[in-house]
Amino acid sequence: MTTLSRPVAAAGVDAVHAIAAYLTFEARRAVRNRRYLVFAIGFPVVFYLLYTGVLLGKDAAPNPEWNAAFLISMAAYGMIGASLSTAVPIAQERASGWTRQLRITPLPAGAWVATKLVVAYLVSLPALLFVSLAAIAINHVSLAPTTWIDIVISLAIGVIPFAGLGLLIGLVFEPGAAQGAMTITYFSTAILGGLWTPVSSFPDTLATIARLMPTYHFANLGWAALAASTPGLDDALVLAAWTVGIFGLLVWRFRTAELRSRS
Repeated sequence: MTTLSRPVAAAGVDAVHAIAAYLTFEARRAVRNRRYLVFAIGFPVVFYLLYTGVLLGKDAAPNPEWNAAFLISMAAYGMIGASLSTAVPIAQERASGWTRQLRITPLPAGAWVATKLVVAYLVSLPALLFVSLAAIAINHVSLAPTTWIDIVISLAIGVIPFAGLGLLIGLVFEPGAAQGAMTITYFSTAILGGLWTPVSSFPDTLATIARLMPTYHFANLGWAALAASTPGLDDALVLAAWTVGIFGLLVWRFRTAELRSRS
């Protein structure tokens, strides 16, 4: 694990400066995390290029619609991976006692959780950037500026519950189990959510399960933006329900841990 150093330098630092210092510290630490670079940047870009070019064969004709649609899939996949990649460092910090040390800093109560959520959200955004750059540079995907803006806004909003999910996994599981829990959650929700294969090709039972997955509705926001159509109400409602549930569990888990630490 990366060696931790105290993010605030001196006693008497006000809460605002303490939070800003800690947020900067955590953001720098997150982007240096090899797990983040692999899951959020490397895998999505490589898979995008494989599934839109290499695996189709050199004689396959370019398919602009597929290239654009799979851009959404892999951008969503990378953003989810980035959000969940915070789970293991959080579990490690809990086990090492780092969270207890933070209580003697000027950070307000709950600032640790809030900062982790903000960082998990921020580190998800580069995945969309790098997959989009690969789509433009290699596959020559050309979209209207308004379409790009709609895609960015839709996916930037839709990724919020996954930022909470990564933190929840880190708070629930110990370091040894957090890696497995994160990996299983990541790949199972991506596959069942139709990021690799269209849900329309699923058997009825799997298709029903897929439509309950937050990943399916998250990607649907991007596909709707790509088609210049209004996002479905069901997509918004399902993602909202997942967000409420995840953040409710997150608050409960954090309060439980705080009560235990004070007893």
